Amino acid sequence: MLWLHGHDYSFMIRQRRKSRVSLPLSLALLSAVLLLAETAGAQAVNPGKDPASEHSDSPADGEVAEDLLSDEPQPAPPPDPSDEVAYRIWSAELLGGEGQLEKAASEYLGAALMSEDPEVAERATEAAISAQSWQVASMAADRWVQLAPDSLRARETATRALLVGGDYVRAELQLLAILTQTEAEAWGGWTRLPQLLVPARNVERTLELLDHLAEERGATGNPYFHYSRSRAIARSGDFEAAQGAVNTALELAPDEAPLHAWAGRLAINQRQEEAAIGHYRQAWQLDPANRSRAMTYAELLRQAGLPDDANDVLKSLPETPENRFARVAFATESGNRTLAVDLYEGFRDFPYSDDVERAFHAARSAEVLELKEDAIGWYQQLEGSQHNLIAVVRSAVLLSELGRLDEARSLMVAARNSGKVDVQLETTLVEAQLLAEANQPEAAFAMLEKGLAQFPDDTRLLYTRALIAVQLDRIGAAETDLRAILAREPANAAALNALGYTLADRTDRYEEAEQLIRQAFEIEPEDPAIIDSMGWVAFRQGRLDEAERFLRQALLRQRNAEIAAHLGEVLWAQGREDEARRIWNEALRIDPSDKVLLETLERFGVEL
Repeated sequence: MLWLHGHDYSFMIRQRRKSRVSLPLSLALLSAVLLLAETAGAQAVNPGKDPASEHSDSPADGEVAEDLLSDEPQPAPPPDPSDEVAYRIWSAELLGGEGQLEKAASEYLGAALMSEDPEVAERATEAAISAQSWQVASMAADRWVQLAPDSLRARETATRALLVGGDYVRAELQLLAILTQTEAEAWGGWTRLPQLLVPARNVERTLELLDHLAEERGATGNPYFHYSRSRAIARSGDFEAAQGAVNTALELAPDEAPLHAWAGRLAINQRQEEAAIGHYRQAWQLDPANRSRAMTYAELLRQAGLPDDANDVLKSLPETPENRFARVAFATESGNRTLAVDLYEGFRDFPYSDDVERAFHAARSAEVLELKEDAIGWYQQLEGSQHNLIAVVRSAVLLSELGRLDEARSLMVAARNSGKVDVQLETTLVEAQLLAEANQPEAAFAMLEKGLAQFPDDTRLLYTRALIAVQLDRIGAAETDLRAILAREPANAAALNALGYTLADRTDRYEEAEQLIRQAFEIEPEDPAIIDSMGWVAFRQGRLDEAERFLRQALLRQRNAEIAAHLGEVLWAQGREDEARRIWNEALRIDPSDKVLLETLERFGVEL
């Protein structure tokens, strides 16, 4: 499938809106996320794409383009070219402002290599990471470490960049230095490793790295060494072996909440409900203020038929706007709207000290309850705050859903006139997506072309235009954009998957499609959209059993109507028509307006 939630390349606002607040409906889904850990902000600034068309209350396309530039602040004059460091920094800022992130990162790296200021190297590292230029990022981080060898943040950033780039040898050296610097911390600094190793994809190399570190540091009896091994092993899908490793860790440290939480997640993956509840109960008792663990424990209790116990767990959380939002979402998912509304009304009455956070989480809660006008009102209170861009984007989405697309577009235009580059980029993407969802793909495509004229190297604009091109049946144009991304970012799983799926779904280039999708799968083996694509390309080549296996895995990870539509089609092709109808019925309950699902039902002449 084409959209990839959880990445910077999400396509459908509708899909993101659902995934932001929904709790998992099966034990298996609990293992994939810490419930409600994402903020609305992360969702809102991952826009997709939608076109621009003329409308009565907003400027026409040409006028919008002029407005994009009218209030833009003029760049600072260049420094003296003889000061090459300052000149490169100026050049990098200018390129970054134009959206040419890779070139900006290269300029910053040049400045960092000539400067003795660690802040320049730090900025170069951040710029390279923003551009996803991992080789540049690792070089810049190395320079940062060289100039600030006592900076843990420099070494941790370097470690992550090196692991993304697959350089395990140099990453091991950085980790060894980190453990040496943090040996006075709890468990000798090993508590840092699980998160630092998240970018590591090669399980065998990761385990070798951990074994080398444990031998060097004499840490084979450290529970977080075994915890780190467990997390690495789990990436291979061997949950039983991963469980064995974390059990060893728990024998060494039975009162460590993170170990119990991880053991609980592994139990969920193995459908061991009682063990999962037991481990999460212990994790919650050891650290009752941890919201994500409390939410997961409450969801397990709810699924076990203990809703009152689940609510008691959530009541124990500290009274903060974010925790109240979590309780609203949980009550809504549990079907207790009365409780959800009562909790929502509490935003008006409780004496929170931070009115900005009150308004932000009240707006999110109103969205969960489908109180769209309320949500817009709360978002209006966030003008000028750190949540301003999120508020503008979400307000525009809600206005569009209320049938007020012209107002939504006017809001986007006004935001773009702020002159801020990030606002111009995000609102262009979101407005294009709103237009696409309003069945105006030509206008969406045109708007994205204007955006790319201003930000020619922006990956999200290219990716979004490619998906709109597919919608318009311009497969050649879509392939051109996706290959342009891959030329710069050959390990971009989203682009690999989108191109592979498009070739599998809309052409007969199945072998080429499968090669691309398999590359994406090697990079992101847990992503349900990519797993769906693995199933679909197998189906298109007649490998029905393999297709079914992948599609069931995808549906287990993400209740999505398009995945279910694909699975139903595979079952139908196997002659299992009753099963196919049951799956399609479930898909209609997930999203009765899904285009792929409706097209599939029409093609097979199925009425449900």
